[in-house]
Amino acid sequence: MHTQNLTALALVLAAAVALGLAMSRMRMPAAAGFILVGVALGPSGLGLIDTSDSIETLADLGVLMLLFIIGMEMRLQSFRKSLPLALGVTVMTILIIVSSVTLFTFFVHGEILGGAVIGGMLSISSTAVAMKMMEDAGERDSSAGRLALAILVAQDLAVVPILLITNALGALPSSLGLVLIAGNLVLALALLGGFIAILGKVKSFRFPWSEYLLKDFDIGTLGVLGICFTAAAISGLLGLSPALGAFLGGLAVGHSTLRRGALTMAQPVQSILLFVFFLSVGLLIDLHYLIAQVWLIVFALMVVTGGKTFLNWLLLMLAGESFGTAVEASLFLSPVGEFSFVIASAGFTVGVLTEAGHKLAIAVIAMSLLVSPLWFLMARVFHRILQSQATRVMGLDLKNFRLWRTALVALPARPGPGE
Repeated sequence: MHTQNLTALALVLAAAVALGLAMSRMRMPAAAGFILVGVALGPSGLGLIDTSDSIETLADLGVLMLLFIIGMEMRLQSFRKSLPLALGVTVMTILIIVSSVTLFTFFVHGEILGGAVIGGMLSISSTAVAMKMMEDAGERDSSAGRLALAILVAQDLAVVPILLITNALGALPSSLGLVLIAGNLVLALALLGGFIAILGKVKSFRFPWSEYLLKDFDIGTLGVLGICFTAAAISGLLGLSPALGAFLGGLAVGHSTLRRGALTMAQPVQSILLFVFFLSVGLLIDLHYLIAQVWLIVFALMVVTGGKTFLNWLLLMLAGESFGTAVEASLFLSPVGEFSFVIASAGFTVGVLTEAGHKLAIAVIAMSLLVSPLWFLMARVFHRILQSQATRVMGLDLKNFRLWRTALVALPARPGPGE
């Protein structure tokens, strides 16, 4: 690598770290700073750094590590009650959004496949940004936080069939191909169901060589990474998504004696890889396209953010959740997810998404990650104002009722007929 290229890369990384720290200081997701630096210093900005296969590969590894750690952190015993509701809300969200977007693109452009991919992409919420919003709001262990986390896990699992279907759409498969796709989906669901059924009955099991891996931090880190990528590789060799294998590997480690040490060892690596992931997202954004289509992107962003929030709130209310819990959980689910970039890239690679459609999708997803924390703060403030106004009105009504009751009691009794 030339010295100038290395200097430019180091400058971009330093700027991304600095802006990420500044965003965290302002109680905003650091990922927003990484994306902004990628846009400003990337190919369509100052041009200090260009996209490359190496950066994209590291970004994909970051996504695998994210699913691996989600699997490790997930305790099936605690999710047993909320998981059926989360799966139901996830399925309904995907069906409604995919159907709506597909119908819209069909009537406007006569396009079906591209609309289905965009709908699947918009159905997934951002786990990384949502977790940051929960932590900043102190709601991670609240009923709304636990419910939102269960839905996020269910959506991350839904990425696997969405990716399988997206990769199959480009080839217009024959009847044999459709059978293979259906077989892969059945196999994926069977593996997932089997893992959940077995591990749901096991509190903790002894992971092989756990004592050896926990003795040395460096060896343990390599061992944990090896588990993640081995599980992802096996899943890929079976014709499934490597993301499913990474999640199942994390799920197994999370229910073993290796869990606590593995989380400590894997999180720094995951943070670095996610840093590269969000930086690569910024590099993918075409700044000139963003400026030229700003009103289209703003309109799409308003529809996506507001529409997802309202849809999730409505589904949770219909499921019997309280108004406050449904509002908080739906706000956590408003940002479009990091896995949406993976779905968009898969759609573009197989030719289902056009270049213009891919640029628009990337821009809308990235802007959703940037504005969702602000949307969350404004919506919470508005919700609290409504609550305080309702409380004040109820208090005034109660006060008036008490005054009227006191006045009625103080009135002299009306004389009877014989008095």
